Amino acid sequence: MTSAPPAPPASSARADRLGGAFHRLLAASGLTNLGDGMLATALPLIAATLTHDPLAVSGLLVARFLPWLLVAPFSGVLLDRVDRLRAMAAANAVAAAAVAALAVVVALGRAEMWILYAILFLVITCETVSDPAARISVARLVPGRLLDRANGRQEGMHLVAQDFLAKPVAGLLFAVAALLPVAGVALSYALCVVLVFTVVLLLRRRPEPDGEAAAGGPSEPRAGVFASLREGLGHAFGDRLIRRMMFTNAGTMAGIQMGTAVMVLHVQQVLGVPVALYGVFMAAVAVGGVLGAAVASRLVLAIGRRAVMTTGYLGMGLGLAAMAFTTDARLAAAAWVLIGVSMTTSNIAGSVFFQTVVPEHLRGRVSAAFRTVGWGTAPAGALVGGLLGRIDLALPYLVGGLLMVATVLVFRRTIAECARRCDEATARLAGGDR
Repeated sequence: MTSAPPAPPASSARADRLGGAFHRLLAASGLTNLGDGMLATALPLIAATLTHDPLAVSGLLVARFLPWLLVAPFSGVLLDRVDRLRAMAAANAVAAAAVAALAVVVALGRAEMWILYAILFLVITCETVSDPAARISVARLVPGRLLDRANGRQEGMHLVAQDFLAKPVAGLLFAVAALLPVAGVALSYALCVVLVFTVVLLLRRRPEPDGEAAAGGPSEPRAGVFASLREGLGHAFGDRLIRRMMFTNAGTMAGIQMGTAVMVLHVQQVLGVPVALYGVFMAAVAVGGVLGAAVASRLVLAIGRRAVMTTGYLGMGLGLAAMAFTTDARLAAAAWVLIGVSMTTSNIAGSVFFQTVVPEHLRGRVSAAFRTVGWGTAPAGALVGGLLGRIDLALPYLVGGLLMVATVLVFRRTIAECARRCDEATARLAGGDR
């Protein structure tokens, strides 16, 4: 008579779970992403009812990027001086109040373009705090060996909430009344605040994993704001690996923006996609992203972090370049899916760097500097894409894709070194978990 194999110890099963605190943070991040996606859809629709001037409408894009250029470095200083989860809650509370005020203005029929610019600038300023806080805090909530899985869940939630749910929901609500999607955004941010505070309460009841400080921030004496800013920027630009990673990110960001700058014209005029199906076509990148999020951690284990990061960056460039050579909407959508898979897997594999390798007391500032450089190249890439599009709508995809591929080839050793450092850090943390 044979007996069944013994069940694994309960403590071992629990050790492989991401935990309730992480899942509450995941839900909170999803609500923020839902609000972000709905706002990004609702504001241009409201703007179109106020003006037909393309320059005035494009001002929303300026308001979208400016906080990452002007405010993000100071947000990084904040995140290294206070409890990051509490900062995330406070930022979403301010964003909820700002969007609630916009809802009142819309309900009264008093909306103006300058109000849309101001509200969007304020909300994105809050995002420069809440988004990096959520990503960095993952390392505080889960064991080191589970970081890739947790990052995959978070990236998947981002795509599902912001691209699959938010955009169509906002469009449908706007068709009923302009007030509804705006009110929905305010509610999403407010619910995020509640969930984040429940995470803070849960953390009070258990010790921090991986030796993180209980406050989620530094324990060193605080310098002045500008001194802290100089320290963070000095570390980001003084560390050769981080500096080269920022250049890698800048090249890929500029390349992808070349294509997205003319996407709406290319999809309609070259691919022949009806206006009503434009959103469906754009959702192809989210399809790829969700697939990438589902397999990223397994790919890291199967083929290695270096291979995942390198092929992910190359896949984005090749997918973008491929769109220059087809007029078939189905093939173009397949290329867009490839871009989504590649972008998500490489992002997840590389996220561990800022969660483990960068010193704890500098993570907010270094992450902010990294994003500032990357987002800073986005408007330049979009401008070049627009100029190339005036010549031929296929050119932005070809040039942007080649720029991305060239960036990967030039910085291939940087990507390999980043992957190696991430693997060393996660292995060290996994050893500490045991």
